Amino acid sequence: MNRIPVLSTHGLSKQFGGVAAVSGVSLDLLPGIVTALIGPNGAGKTTLINLLTGVLRSDGGTITLKGEEITKAPMHTRARLGMARTYQTPQMIHELSAIANVMAGAYRFGADSLFKSILRPWTVATENEALAERAAMALRRADVPEKWWDRSALDLPYGIQRRVEIARALAQDPEVLLLDEPAAGLNPSETAELATLLESIARDGRAVLLVEHDMPMVMSISSHIVVVNFGRKIADGTPAEISSNPDVIAAYLGTDTEHVVEGVR
Repeated sequence: MNRIPVLSTHGLSKQFGGVAAVSGVSLDLLPGIVTALIGPNGAGKTTLINLLTGVLRSDGGTITLKGEEITKAPMHTRARLGMARTYQTPQMIHELSAIANVMAGAYRFGADSLFKSILRPWTVATENEALAERAAMALRRADVPEKWWDRSALDLPYGIQRRVEIARALAQDPEVLLLDEPAAGLNPSETAELATLLESIARDGRAVLLVEHDMPMVMSISSHIVVVNFGRKIADGTPAEISSNPDVIAAYLGTDTEHVVEGVR
């Protein structure tokens, strides 16, 4: 089945001094599938996510989201158009509860500005109820047990923190979900549960970009894989194609790929 990309980059580049962190990278993210972005440490994966989300401005190339060029658009515009992300380490407000952290992710659905809320404080309670319901839906979607919802972020087990981060991103109702090493620090059981969750999120029709070092997980849930090294794209294709690509094996997977190939559909 043909799909139209939700997000595309063409020739995306970023330099820090004389170092090319990202160099001419083009990729497409399709709805309904997990696309993995892999490569050695320092290959430019997180820089690429930061370019997509507007944390960094590119030095060249274009980014298109739902047919609209957003290369120079601010972060809040990209979020409004349907882009959300998670980070390598959970970024939560420790003093707030899990559900309050997720409510923060739903800010763009608020009906009133801060100025209006000051002038009309009676609107805040109604709006908070709506945001709390949206946050609850996201927490359920991320399979966060209700017993953790009212606990402060500091009290949450690490695996639950990861899911709350995903819930906060889902509360934005994104069409593109960018995940930066979501399995880092998880045990094998938690990783397997996360893989199942990410597959189901993609089946909702979202385009999922997964940056991850857990190769069995990547190979088992990704429909398409993009490989970068020294800021350049060196290969892209299906898990089977990537597992047998000599350039990828030399740069990243190593010569013994049996443990990787086992996860390929």
